[in-house]
Amino acid sequence: MKDENSNCSIHDSCERVVPPWLVLLDNIPTLILFVLGAILLGKIGWPLAIAMTLYNIASIVLFWKLICPHCPHFNTRACPCGYGALAPIFFSKQDSIDFRQKFRRNIAIVFPAWFIPFGAGLYLLYTRYSRDILITFVAFVIVGFILIPAISRFVGCKGCELKDQCPWMTSSAK
Repeated sequence: MKDENSNCSIHDSCERVVPPWLVLLDNIPTLILFVLGAILLGKIGWPLAIAMTLYNIASIVLFWKLICPHCPHFNTRACPCGYGALAPIFFSKQDSIDFRQKFRRNIAIVFPAWFIPFGAGLYLLYTRYSRDILITFVAFVIVGFILIPAISRFVGCKGCELKDQCPWMTSSAK
């Protein structure tokens, strides 16, 4: 995937190719999180579920626009989530002033995918408790707050040469 015009500044990183199973392992739980979040919000009202789904899609695209073009993995298959190969389809590489700073400044765009459904789940448990709501909420919490961070830390990001620059890994690894 690397072309002659890309400039990868990480030694041996551009030659690394993350296997498709790892890209799926990184992305399927996020998709499940989005679906569970939409289900929780849908129990309050279907327009909220639609709005959350649209926001989740937009937040991924914004991630590609605001963070990926500054990453040394841009336009390579070295990115564990596959964004390094997808983002160049829509966006151009930017001069990387400081990848860590760009990541830290813009990562909050994905936080609503975790915290809005979490808040909705708490609200539903308080106002309309049911076994189905509890199961959906517990599944959401397990996927979003245990499974996704564990996959990132112990599998997806484990072999990444950028983990020293990445606020996600440096904050969770300490």
